[in-house]
Amino acid sequence: MNKKTIAMAASLAIGGSLLFGAVLTNASQLSGYEAYKNAINDTKNVQNETIDLTASITDNGSSLASINSNLKRNESSNAMSEVTTFKSANATQTFSSYEQDGKRIIKNSNSDQYLVRDDNHAKAVKDSQNPVVEKSMGVVIDTLVGSMQNKVTTTDNADGTKTVAINIGESDVTPLVNALTSLAFTAENHRGSYQNTGNEKNNMKDFKDLIPQLQNDIKVVSVNSTGNINSNDIITNQTATIVVSGTDAQGTQHQLTFKIDLNLSNINSTTPDNVDLTGKQVKTVSFHNEEN
Repeated sequence: MNKKTIAMAASLAIGGSLLFGAVLTNASQLSGYEAYKNAINDTKNVQNETIDLTASITDNGSSLASINSNLKRNESSNAMSEVTTFKSANATQTFSSYEQDGKRIIKNSNSDQYLVRDDNHAKAVKDSQNPVVEKSMGVVIDTLVGSMQNKVTTTDNADGTKTVAINIGESDVTPLVNALTSLAFTAENHRGSYQNTGNEKNNMKDFKDLIPQLQNDIKVVSVNSTGNINSNDIITNQTATIVVSGTDAQGTQHQLTFKIDLNLSNINSTTPDNVDLTGKQVKTVSFHNEEN
């Protein structure tokens, strides 16, 4: 399932630095940032969970779109199910995706057709990821965040859980993070010169086009986030409000506000949903034809 818009929104939380990390330090006597980064890594290693995500995007206070997603994953059985609904002022669309029996199955609410492909190629790509490279990214992340690390605090609770808070104002954002944010926006704005007749890709392009195409003076105005970490060092809830400003090609000023609420539940007890293709319209596709 393609969620480039949400991926971009999440990456704006300090260039993705506060949403991805690696364990590079000892767990004792950690700063708030290091403790949070460790919890992120432990959460990434969970292989069986239910993830509920809601997100909204506004421009100068006017609503552009919202997203609701429910994902159920079980890595040990190579199974996954995900249902995501996109809403804007003009349309509502739902995308469903399943991994079952070695197949990837995708359904768009605008069509009665189910796209099915063998999922072995995607699994091979995932399995080939280099853990050394992933750990090395932690060093890059620390460099990018720099002084913003002090804006991350964690509080130990009596029941063994932790509460995390991130509060970053415009004056706290490093120039490098602003540069990467600008690069992320302009890269997305210039993407998509290819031709593709797949309904999902075309519909996702329509959704992305709802967001003003910022061209100049792009900067992170603020990042405010709170989260809960359970006694097993797993992040069970994270909310974030990310504000980005900039001007479009016509010089119009925009202030984009991304609100994200992520909840993790049923850890090690999630069973993904299955779809029964009996009597359904099915089209078999190759890996290269299916939407990334």
